[in-house]
Amino acid sequence: MQDTGENLVRNIINLQLLDRVLIVTDKKKFKIGKMIYDAAKKVNLESILMVMEPRNRDGEEPPAAVTAAMKEADVIIAPTEYSLTHTKAVKEARKNGARVFTLPGIDEYSMKKGGLTADYSVIQKNVAKMISIVQKSSNIEVESKNGTKIKFSVQGRNWEKDDGIVKPGDCGNLPAGEVFVAPVENSANGKIVFDHIKLTKGKLEVSLEDGEIKEMKGDKEKLQRIFDELGYKAKIIAEFGIGCNNKAKIIGNTLEDEKAYGTVHIAFGNNTGFGGMNEVTFHEDGVIDEPTVTVDRRLIMRNGKWLI
Repeated sequence: MQDTGENLVRNIINLQLLDRVLIVTDKKKFKIGKMIYDAAKKVNLESILMVMEPRNRDGEEPPAAVTAAMKEADVIIAPTEYSLTHTKAVKEARKNGARVFTLPGIDEYSMKKGGLTADYSVIQKNVAKMISIVQKSSNIEVESKNGTKIKFSVQGRNWEKDDGIVKPGDCGNLPAGEVFVAPVENSANGKIVFDHIKLTKGKLEVSLEDGEIKEMKGDKEKLQRIFDELGYKAKIIAEFGIGCNNKAKIIGNTLEDEKAYGTVHIAFGNNTGFGGMNEVTFHEDGVIDEPTVTVDRRLIMRNGKWLI
């Protein structure tokens, strides 16, 4: 019977014998990084493991040596404390044709019981169904019982799918299972109440005007320090996503939480890797439970239940 690492590299990533494989991890996620490395060696002729100091936030660039190695790899697997997804290093690796799999904040629950144990053919069907509805849409409205009420435009923006299938030049999260888009940067107006966001304890209430955070209530200190350091671009709405993974659970881990079926997530910061125009070394997602979602006046989700 395959262990969780072997299942990941064989059945989800589909690692091949001659792939140039780079596993990028850090000291906080070394145990999982080493597990993936050991599994990769059973499938692949030569895999490389690089261990760096943990980054300070999602979207912060890796060290120069890691960036250089990424440019030479065919397959990059990155179990790290903070996400490398929205970095220039990943963008450059993708330009060189790499398949990039990021696993920010990954833990053993996701590997053994959660989103990585899903039947990925089911996830792919869920993703295909949802993206067929939202693709080419213009306006999104999101509400929830927690007080969220926000509207924004996605006109002219291409929806992306994250279903576990990553082709050369692409990047995907694992666990997979979402569709997502970069909203028009100056279009969001209203209020978001996040049920789960990594840099806070408890709920966070955010008021937006023309796409930018204008006021925050709740446990906001860590986010506020980042905003003070990076400026207004860190406060721009960057992403809207819909979870499609029926095995993912809300466990307090953004990577797993945002994929959970029946949730949506909204991020701030960088979105240049998937069709947006806001470039900053930061990307932070927050999850909303049991949302009601309207796409171009069509109700597609009510209190977390899909209506499509």
